[in-house]
Amino acid sequence: MGFKSKHGSFLGMIPYDFRKPTWARLKRTMWNPAEERTIVPRDYGIGWTLNLYRLREKSPLLLWLLIASVTTAAARGIYRFFAAPDEDSDE
Repeated sequence: MGFKSKHGSFLGMIPYDFRKPTWARLKRTMWNPAEERTIVPRDYGIGWTLNLYRLREKSPLLLWLLIASVTTAAARGIYRFFAAPDEDSDE
């Protein structure tokens, strides 16, 4: 019960695509005005992703909250990576 091709669906319902990613496919997946769905199959990997164009059309506030959340998480990760270790830590 493996993957027979580089793209398709697993168990008939979970999409996958292991073809080499391209900018064109990424754009077609994540910013596609022609696609009516907000949640679409991923351009690379297993599962689904968001069509940010549709998300912007349906709920601009939700898009901005998503951007703020991702930015905050990235900033925290960068801070933790470069922060000095705690003096109380045993490491």
